[in-house]
Amino acid sequence: MRKLVLVFGIMILVMAGEMKAKPPALDDPLLKADFGSESAAGGTNAVTGLGNGRLSVGISPWSELVYFRWPRPSFYDHLRYLTISYGLLSGLKPKDVRYGDDAPSRDWQRYGRPYEKYQGLGARGGLYFKDGSLSWFGDPSWTSSRAYQPDWGPVLCTKIENQKSQVTACQWVDWEEDLLVQDFRLESGSAEKFFYYGTFDPYNDYGQYFGMPDPKGAGFATVYLPVKKVIIYFLPKVRDEQQPKPHLGREFTPELIDRLYPEGGSFIAMGLIGDPDGFQAGADFRGRPVRKSDPLAASEDARDGKLSGSSYFLGSADAGLERKISGPESQVTVLISAGKSATEAVAIIEQARFLGEDLLRKKAITQWQSRAKRVNLPEQATPSEIRVARRNILNLFVGRDRESGAIVASPTRQPAYHFDWPRDGSFYDLSLDLAGFPEIAGSHLDFYRRTQRREDRAAGIDWILGGKSIFYSPRGHWYSNIYTDGSPGRLKILPVEIDETSLLLWDLWRHEQYLPPEQRPQYQKQFLEMLTLAGDAVVEYVDVKKGWTKKVNEDDNAFPSATLHGAASVLAGLSAAVDAGARWGADPAKVASWKEAAISLRQGILKRMADDETLEQGGWRGIQWSLFPAPVFESYDDPLAEKLIQKLALQVEAESTKERPGFAYLGEKIFILAIATAAKPEYKPLVDQAVKVLVNEVPMPGTDCYGEVTIWLTLPGDSAPVSQQRTSIPHLWTGVTTYLSVEALYRPERFQSLVPPIPK
Repeated sequence: MRKLVLVFGIMILVMAGEMKAKPPALDDPLLKADFGSESAAGGTNAVTGLGNGRLSVGISPWSELVYFRWPRPSFYDHLRYLTISYGLLSGLKPKDVRYGDDAPSRDWQRYGRPYEKYQGLGARGGLYFKDGSLSWFGDPSWTSSRAYQPDWGPVLCTKIENQKSQVTACQWVDWEEDLLVQDFRLESGSAEKFFYYGTFDPYNDYGQYFGMPDPKGAGFATVYLPVKKVIIYFLPKVRDEQQPKPHLGREFTPELIDRLYPEGGSFIAMGLIGDPDGFQAGADFRGRPVRKSDPLAASEDARDGKLSGSSYFLGSADAGLERKISGPESQVTVLISAGKSATEAVAIIEQARFLGEDLLRKKAITQWQSRAKRVNLPEQATPSEIRVARRNILNLFVGRDRESGAIVASPTRQPAYHFDWPRDGSFYDLSLDLAGFPEIAGSHLDFYRRTQRREDRAAGIDWILGGKSIFYSPRGHWYSNIYTDGSPGRLKILPVEIDETSLLLWDLWRHEQYLPPEQRPQYQKQFLEMLTLAGDAVVEYVDVKKGWTKKVNEDDNAFPSATLHGAASVLAGLSAAVDAGARWGADPAKVASWKEAAISLRQGILKRMADDETLEQGGWRGIQWSLFPAPVFESYDDPLAEKLIQKLALQVEAESTKERPGFAYLGEKIFILAIATAAKPEYKPLVDQAVKVLVNEVPMPGTDCYGEVTIWLTLPGDSAPVSQQRTSIPHLWTGVTTYLSVEALYRPERFQSLVPPIPK
């Protein structure tokens, strides 16, 4: 589940690298590797993601928009916003990319606001005061807090306040329409104007994977439509800058734009409920060349308290709207939509205006409620455990492509985790089945069926560094990560990730249990080929004579290796394939070869497990995956199992009691420890306490979301450390392991049938 952007040996150098004093030096290789991801690709300035499976929006701690991806969770990002990164080679010595002691405010330090290449990019509101000052939401003067309303719903309400004002910004994405609604409730006796601007830059390409994503080809034209009272940013499929020029002296309409560009493209519309009191379509000057004749950026134009009214700009734009404030309490609702044509995008805004803010909010909550009510949760769980566990199941629907069934690792742009990783996906499916959404898990598996590789031969230069042949067979495997439309993701350089293929075999076998008996024959028929191809692919990497795996990429690692991590996942996959294959009608000869390899591998694992070096060099997840889901032990009372349990318990204790400065993947360790010790009461106090910390102290305050990495941060004046989420937020896999931890704490019996039969 670790999504490193560092390859070709950089990871090994990351492990040896030193972090800056801020945060404290970390001796955990996994933490260093993930901080390397931020250093190479930038940090996430987000507390959560909102979305409907087509439109994905990132929200900062201060209600700013930091990405706006459409029409799928994987692509494209139409908002110009980027945080600083130091490039691929920063893995040699990772740098901290977030504010700490140097932060201009406590709030920036608390959330670790990333350093930005150009301040002011993105989209946000602001207030102009009677004393002639202007303050944009997110400036250091504001302190923030937030909560979903209701706590299971899709509406995120951020409360920001400073000495002059208090603002509550409630934001949500409509489930049916590709529409972001932002309702701002303002309380201020000294504010005269509300402004909202955005540096939307529609873009019809994937963008870069490494470094700061700031494509030069983004954006095309921005127009204010006077009849519709809407600003529209657009990038046509056929770029022709001459088309609009004959019409600059007349009023633009959606119909006119669509006649000029009948091929369509990407259109982002922004308007208010009610008429604006001013508008400005200006030039985005940040890192872009501008001419003296270019209209002033809206964010700069607002400094004198009035937008100038420029209605058109060709190029990368900074455009905004203005609303007068008539009293100490007021309300402004900002609408932002996306469509394939100007007419489509504007029609969404007009329909939203017709419904009004109140009906839009009620509609969104009703739409979300049907999913929230379905989440299966333990009755014994505390209210906070229920709230956090449910939120992290519901986040899967934010990251799920409604057309293909794929689910991204995170909707974040920096680092670029907006891909489907099969490794993560197997645990998403486990969580979805347990939570009561087997049809969603099934559609996700069907996505993997369609994206399984079929070619017999490929070349991977990465393997030369590990002493392997450049040529390999990808048949039966998957690309390390995948765009949600099924095309290969941005880690094509990694030839085979053996744990991903193996875990999908386990996923296929496991999911069958959640289907009604009458549906299972069709399921078996539909997925038999996927099972067979994956089984044959995995068995090629087992050395039957040695009882161990051959060297191969195991988990985003730069060099091929053969550790307990790979061996445990392969054992889980092959054991699942043996049981399923025998029942589903697979070729008996193939099943026999899988069985032989699985038996040999299990014996090899047990033999090596007595050697402490095997455990110390066990890879990222060798210990926990040997306990679950791999069928290594007849019973968790086995002395070797107890040895692993004790090691895992020590890790959980050190990370949950804040003995370590930070951690990654604590939830995975907790839920597997809870499964393995369900009949061992001496471990229950540790599991209980660890779940409490994971639920109540670790997640992002107010959104219950997780980053891939957590550090413990002591703020000036505080005696106890607080958690700070890092890397990608929300990190969906980290979130679902919290759901699994709550499940395993109260209902460990639900996991008993999910370990494949021991091959004999």
